[in-house]
Amino acid sequence: MTVNAKVLGLFPTGFYIGVDAYPWGQQILPVLGPDALQLPTGIQVPQLTAAHLGELRTEMPATITLSTAAAHPSVERVETANLCCVIVRTWRPSRVEPLDLLGPQRYSRDVVESIRERLIPGRNDLASRSFNLVRALESGIVQDVDSCVHALLGYGPGSTPSGDDALCGIALALRRTSQSVSRSRQQSLLTQRLSNIAFEARTTALSASLLRAAVEGYCIPEIEHAITDIACLGDGEDDSLNWVLANISRIGHHSGHDLLTGALAVLTPTEELTLVSPLEGTTHADDS
Repeated sequence: MTVNAKVLGLFPTGFYIGVDAYPWGQQILPVLGPDALQLPTGIQVPQLTAAHLGELRTEMPATITLSTAAAHPSVERVETANLCCVIVRTWRPSRVEPLDLLGPQRYSRDVVESIRERLIPGRNDLASRSFNLVRALESGIVQDVDSCVHALLGYGPGSTPSGDDALCGIALALRRTSQSVSRSRQQSLLTQRLSNIAFEARTTALSASLLRAAVEGYCIPEIEHAITDIACLGDGEDDSLNWVLANISRIGHHSGHDLLTGALAVLTPTEELTLVSPLEGTTHADDS
């Protein structure tokens, strides 16, 4: 099946194609060169060069050929006026996997706090908004969860707003810690509430696609490594902390810091968090 598309945007290591007729609605398809961040929703094209990108223009028409052999159609070919990419194999994007909480790896309060102090998110109140959502999930009060989700969704400028990145971080960290019964329950509640939202009506199409991927545990490798590696760090390992921060700092202007801000809201011991509910006049006590 072939559908029409167009080039929506260019960046130094790739470009975005907008596809309006995917079976599941409008989508943004990142076409990624060898040096691009490995977005979980993208197609990697190792042969994509600056010369190819130099011939592309926004609004240039394109076509996408989809395979209909599987339950979920996959991209077989991307064509523009000067470029034809044939997909020869499906790549496996990075995925956060649940941590064995009974094993030797645990998140250190001091390590988490040390990293949080060094983060520079795109919005000053992003950490507090993220904490609010985590505590609402802990309470299980659906109204509060919805209110806190909407306080993050689409919050901030750019192709992936800060609030969306934090939501992705929260979803990924909940998956990472989902072998805990309470975290598994919170993950299920967040997934259920997000499934009721038409993301494209609240945020960008690119950000919507990354949110859906994060709910399934998919993300760029730098974030998967950060969430995994933080569990292995002990107090005083400044070189390792610096390595984690250096890796996430290369993700967008501040998207890496926004993602980790959301993740750390989950990884912080719950007894240390306080929350005034977004619902006026209501407070929650920690019952953990």
